Amino acid sequence: MARPDWPRVIDQFFDPLGVVAHAHIRDLDDGRSLGVRESEPVVLVSVVKVFIAWEFSRRVHEGLIDPAETVRVTAADRLGGTGTAGFRHDVQISVGDLAQLMMEVSDNTAADLVTRHIGASALRSLPSRLGLTGTRLIGSPRTILEDMARDLDVADLEALAHVLESKSVTAEELRATSPWDPLRTNASTAADMTAFLRHVWNGPEPVRHDVRNWMGRQLTGGRLVRLAPTGVVSFGRSGSLPGWLGEIAVWEWPDGRRHAIAVFASAGQGNFQGNFREVERAMSNAALHLADELGAPQ
Repeated sequence: MARPDWPRVIDQFFDPLGVVAHAHIRDLDDGRSLGVRESEPVVLVSVVKVFIAWEFSRRVHEGLIDPAETVRVTAADRLGGTGTAGFRHDVQISVGDLAQLMMEVSDNTAADLVTRHIGASALRSLPSRLGLTGTRLIGSPRTILEDMARDLDVADLEALAHVLESKSVTAEELRATSPWDPLRTNASTAADMTAFLRHVWNGPEPVRHDVRNWMGRQLTGGRLVRLAPTGVVSFGRSGSLPGWLGEIAVWEWPDGRRHAIAVFASAGQGNFQGNFREVERAMSNAALHLADELGAPQ
């Protein structure tokens, strides 16, 4: 049973930073859980890729998608950033390798192309199929950027890139666009995310193996595990946007416990004001204290 003052335990890490936390932990075996603001909506940003990965793997193992099918990634597909999204030249690559890049280096173009293979409608319907009532999935990274372009009255993504590079819009104008609004973009709750991870970890072995492997190879993020005890094995997926940081993870303990953890941090209209690392440390502290408070099975 969590202490009555549990929210203050978490908030003490974030209040001095001017940040609001949404956090939740769930035991993957017995379902016990606790959290703070765990039912309030949060922006997913790149955390959405774990949903894309799960649906892709599910379809592969049902024989609906051939992961060896090759895709040509061209300039028209590239969004900028890591992986194929930032390549200078066209490349031929399997859709299975795109899924791996999407998860390991948070490749946005890979996420677009994998979503194209599973179908945007399948991504949008995923929350209702899994009973995640606090989750809304509207599309892959390209969809989110296209929404931003419309909000800013910009013609297309090429024009949007020019606007962002030239800094011709203010931070306030950017934060008024849909990617910053949990009611208008890919969004979930901390409690829904741990419920989803429990579904994945307790689901069919081939799909669990894929998602677990990809999350274990994430090269960006690793926020929650920084203060974890030696021996904890972490599998994570992070996301970030100016003023938003989030990460979900599964911690597998040496004693056999398995915890799904989700921590999201919001600076409201701010941008963490140079304390990015302090916010990440607060997120890791929150994860550690969530695990301590949940404790061992009763």
